[in-house]
Amino acid sequence: MLNGLGNFQRILVLGGKSELANSIMSQLPIASDAKVILCGRNTANIPQLKTLANHQVQELEIDFSSVELAIDLVENVFKTSEIDLVLFAFGVLGNEVNQLSRDIVKEVLNINFFSQAQLLAVVYKNLATQMHGQILYISSVAAIRPRRRNFVYGASKSGVDFFARGLQKLSKGDNVFITILRPGFVHIKMTAGLSAAPFATEKDVVARIAVKGLMRKKPVVYAPRILILVMFMLRILPERVFRILDK
Repeated sequence: MLNGLGNFQRILVLGGKSELANSIMSQLPIASDAKVILCGRNTANIPQLKTLANHQVQELEIDFSSVELAIDLVENVFKTSEIDLVLFAFGVLGNEVNQLSRDIVKEVLNINFFSQAQLLAVVYKNLATQMHGQILYISSVAAIRPRRRNFVYGASKSGVDFFARGLQKLSKGDNVFITILRPGFVHIKMTAGLSAAPFATEKDVVARIAVKGLMRKKPVVYAPRILILVMFMLRILPERVFRILDK
């Protein structure tokens, strides 16, 4: 639960190696006695933030492609401690050139959709049981409308984005708040070598917007903010016009 200063005390990061997650953590108000659990596939490669140097940090190895094992590990976390904030930051981008490869489709949908949706349900139920807590789910503007070069990734994000919005409708009255972050193209290692989309931005800018939205308990935030207008326009564009822009 947030302490009297509005600082988080118990934080679970699903995707501890995520550059965006680490940037968010560096700007998040964290209590001096906070406990942070960083989860990832290979804990040896999870970066240690300078901002967490004086906090209790636990590294938990989780392979998010093994959904049932991941669920069990997350359930065990809630058995040992109440959690104030859960940050969903794991995922894979796939391959734009060969996105219909059987292995790529399987990996993207399994990790980005099936694993995240099931873990969202588990986390939400545990937060509802303890009657407090927040979730920050990192979605993407790719979830808004399918594009030719990344529609498999967009489909996976769209599914969980829809799922998270459904959970928001359930969360009335149980003191659980879900914030969906929809960033555009972010300059990080994951996107290195890809052609930057319009309004591309830096991870620190996204993190600042995310933290502000989280503290204000906003249901959906876009980063950068201009994407609110851009995505509204893309939603209403006729398909024939959108096809021309999507070349």
